[in-house]
Amino acid sequence: TRAAASNRGKTWKGSERVGRQRQVRARGFKFEDVSEEGVGVDELDLFSPAKINLFLRITKRRPDGFHELASLFQTIAFGDTMKISKLASNALEDEILCSDPSVPCDKRNLVWKAADLFREKTGSTQKFKIDLRKEVPAGAGLGGGSGNAATMLWAANKLCDLDHGDPDLLEWSGDIGSDISFFFSSGTAYCTGRGEVVEDMPPALPSNYPIILIKPSSPLSTAAVYKKLDVTKCSEADPEELKRRFYQEALMASSERKPCTEHPQQELCVNDLELPAFEEMPILLKAKEELIASDKYASVFMSGSGSTLVCLGAHDLDENPSFEKETQDQDWLAVLTEPVNRTAGQWYEKSMELRPVSK
Repeated sequence: TRAAASNRGKTWKGSERVGRQRQVRARGFKFEDVSEEGVGVDELDLFSPAKINLFLRITKRRPDGFHELASLFQTIAFGDTMKISKLASNALEDEILCSDPSVPCDKRNLVWKAADLFREKTGSTQKFKIDLRKEVPAGAGLGGGSGNAATMLWAANKLCDLDHGDPDLLEWSGDIGSDISFFFSSGTAYCTGRGEVVEDMPPALPSNYPIILIKPSSPLSTAAVYKKLDVTKCSEADPEELKRRFYQEALMASSERKPCTEHPQQELCVNDLELPAFEEMPILLKAKEELIASDKYASVFMSGSGSTLVCLGAHDLDENPSFEKETQDQDWLAVLTEPVNRTAGQWYEKSMELRPVSK
């Protein structure tokens, strides 16, 4: 179902959670509900979360062409839904259906690669049917495809009643992508190497902490951003020190009952990919500067290689901001969300609905 609501003179409370995620688009603010369907013995209906990088340092370029990174990752209650079921034993290949016609439903898809990887690692011959309902846009820096691949691996292991634990799935996933491994953490992790070295961390933000995602309709190519990256121009901040300060200040904010708009500080949310991304898409810099100048948020930064900007600390967004009018892009995406974590042995669950509340 769809409904329209204006955000003029209103704010959103992230603590009002009743079981499904809503997506908002600037201008008209269309809400889209994604409800969960039943789960059968041979079928799983799972949430596939997106992620944000609370900070992202690029420390060096490796001889193999990849870059060493150090980043604090966090899963969020915005993502895709995947219905995964077992096909008959005589099935010759997996079947992928996707709500987004731009997403390939063949061997180019990370979900297909994850199913192949599962069979390679376990010796299973089981084929799967995957109904992928996309919400996370491509080229957003939100790890949508990586989350889908991780969800596929986890589901295949459950559906085939195998006892491989998260450490196995985490290790395997590095074979097909750098960010996939992170999703086998609890939902908060400090990742190094290419992103495949995962240190599970306590939640970095409270469970109902308000987050806004802002994204223009145009995607950003990860390859194009990395091609423009000059490591000598990256931040000199020590990522270990960023991590220490992030948790130290979070503890202080909690003990002193500070408002969400006071943590994390802007200087902690470093992203070394912003400079090349802003060169590739200058409107992102203007949007970031305007959002910071609004003085509504604890911090504003880009997630991953873009093109999504993240506003932390408030579910409060101006209608028709000047950066939107400047681009004449009526399809800027605005998503009101919050962190989500999981417990061992279970997969992620979306858990929120945001309702407009008068100031």
